[in-house]
Amino acid sequence: MSILEGLFFGSQVPFDEVDMNCPEYYRAGDKVSECRANILKQFPDLAQIMEEYENAQMEQSELGRFHEFSVGVRVGAQLMLEMLKEL
Repeated sequence: MSILEGLFFGSQVPFDEVDMNCPEYYRAGDKVSECRANILKQFPDLAQIMEEYENAQMEQSELGRFHEFSVGVRVGAQLMLEMLKEL
């Protein structure tokens, strides 16, 4: 695992200790759960397809978040290099 991956996945520093104290985040999650429950209530035969869809969406989201994170780290590293140049 690269340092960049370690930083992203929390094995380099204690990212797992970050407190997600954001009520809007939890309200949005509740809304997603409510919508999912309504879909499955109306169309119970879609449970397997919904699970596959959610897994694929989660994987895509995770890859996108990692890409954004890596770009941010690279910009930070470039900024550090720039700051080391003599004035």
